[in-house]
Amino acid sequence: MITGDVRPVGAYYRDTPTGPAVHVTELAAALAALGHDVRVYARRCSPGQPDSVRCASGVTLVNVPVGPPGLVPASEQLQFPNPFGKWLEASWRTGWCPDVVHGHGWPAGMAALVARAARRRPTIVTLHGAGGDPPSPADTAAVFRSGIERELSRTADAVVALSRAEARRLRRIVTDPRLLAVVPSGVDSELFVPAGPSWARRPDVRRVLAVGQLVEHNGFADVVGVLGGLPDTEVVIVGRPPPPSRGLGPEAARLRAIAVNDRVHQRLRLTGGVPYGDMPGWYRSADVLVCAPQGTAYGRAALEAMACGIPVVAAAVGGLRDSVVDELTGQLVPPASPDVLARVVGGLLADAPRRRRYGLAGVQRAASHHAWSTVAQGVTEVYERVRRLVRPSPAPRTAAAAA
Repeated sequence: MITGDVRPVGAYYRDTPTGPAVHVTELAAALAALGHDVRVYARRCSPGQPDSVRCASGVTLVNVPVGPPGLVPASEQLQFPNPFGKWLEASWRTGWCPDVVHGHGWPAGMAALVARAARRRPTIVTLHGAGGDPPSPADTAAVFRSGIERELSRTADAVVALSRAEARRLRRIVTDPRLLAVVPSGVDSELFVPAGPSWARRPDVRRVLAVGQLVEHNGFADVVGVLGGLPDTEVVIVGRPPPPSRGLGPEAARLRAIAVNDRVHQRLRLTGGVPYGDMPGWYRSADVLVCAPQGTAYGRAALEAMACGIPVVAAAVGGLRDSVVDELTGQLVPPASPDVLARVVGGLLADAPRRRRYGLAGVQRAASHHAWSTVAQGVTEVYERVRRLVRPSPAPRTAAAAA
């Protein structure tokens, strides 16, 4: 056990349940359950938010007054890490100071390293999705992010990867490969369970579910494409565009156009964003979950579906290669292979006994490998190892202290 305080620093957006946001929230609660004093720092999302909130999980959420009080696009987030980190340093200088700082995502990782500049603290980063293929030179935003991730991987005291794919890429750039640990993401085993209500559907229509942000690289076009060869089947896509978009955005229009062109538009349903607590019902309503991203993937939807007893067909990319055990909890297919995807999904829909086997194995796999208590214990071991290697520097003397 770590004595003292362990406080993850994360970019936590309460009204947008992205993979990193859910991961930070659940990990913080699991660490608190192990006896740690956990504080999560997030940029404020509205003017009326209190400075801090003590959550029922025992975690303290601190709303940092940096930048505009609202969600901002990823392209504008570079302006916040430096003032965020300086705010943290000032707060820790005059009050209590964490034993370990854990930055989740590149903005929080940058802020954590800024905060330790004046006073050395063991600092860990988790980059959430750094295990994809190298970005195309034409994708300037991805190239920029990749450069930041490279620098964070070299300067942090340790890096926690969420999958073996992520670790393979990071192993080439971390300063000391021994300080790279793989600790997978978890799933809420109390919320995501096989038994419970599910969203209504017509009994004579099979349902293929896809979940995620409405962006092109999530591969929803390939999911819609399976409908052409699957009569009596519908595709339901749960998700919304990245903030600050308030509608369904251009990707939804593109998907509808594909469905119209294929004459399957009456069997495509786009729900938009839904409350996170409604997600178990959506998983339970499906015959199969399909995850077909073209690159990096968190695999959170796959874990949640597995915990609900739903088989998964997934592209063999990123963390999905760890989350989905091929021919045990579902099936893996090559990425960007719509014909293979359609054939595998069709075969699984036609084989109810195999779907049941995959579903039962998925429940067991989620409970044994991805319980948040197990994940928190793995992260705690990383904290302990780093604390033995990195000795925090003493707090600087202030004028008040000298007086």
